[in-house]
Amino acid sequence: MINKNYSITLSLAGLCQSVYLVQELAQLGKCNECAFEVCLKSILDIQPISVIKIYGNCEKNICLGLEVLISILTFSNFSKSGLKLIKYILRIMILEEKLKKNSKVINILKKKISQISHQLYVDNINIDILTTKIAELYIEIFSNLGPRIEIKGAKCFLEDLKIQQKIRCLLFSGIRSLFLWKQLGGNKFKLFFFRNKIIKQAQKILSNF
Repeated sequence: MINKNYSITLSLAGLCQSVYLVQELAQLGKCNECAFEVCLKSILDIQPISVIKIYGNCEKNICLGLEVLISILTFSNFSKSGLKLIKYILRIMILEEKLKKNSKVINILKKKISQISHQLYVDNINIDILTTKIAELYIEIFSNLGPRIEIKGAKCFLEDLKIQQKIRCLLFSGIRSLFLWKQLGGNKFKLFFFRNKIIKQAQKILSNF
């Protein structure tokens, strides 16, 4: 039986991978495409049989997120870049809280995600089209829920439509991972007191690679 700490660690790694890729896109105009695709597709699995299945059923798919999670929880990155990651996570937490309180919006969201998922696996739409559809859904759902998450980066990249779409998808996947973490019983209080257990679990997973 998979222990709960393992599942919680995976969901937090998914969140960390999302915000790290947001930062890469905003600052460099590019990111790890495989890691991006994992985050993108994690949005589509509404009723997974396990947490790892959300991330393509492979721990390697979120190794980047695991490394970032360890960095944040061990306070090993107090740079401006590291603080931005934490800020993005806190902003995502605010949006997730607002979403959780609106059952009507959640129902609409589930329905539309199911439709997009059907198009991906039955109609075989490509990643570019999937990115566009998820980004549009992000605007539709989250634009009215709360204050917009302000992304810091190079103006030339932030004004690029394709990069904007990818960033919206990653924020969406961050909310998905955070929602999953909450479903597993996670909260800020537990994150503080069980921080060392999560660090050890993340390190254990990474040691398998």
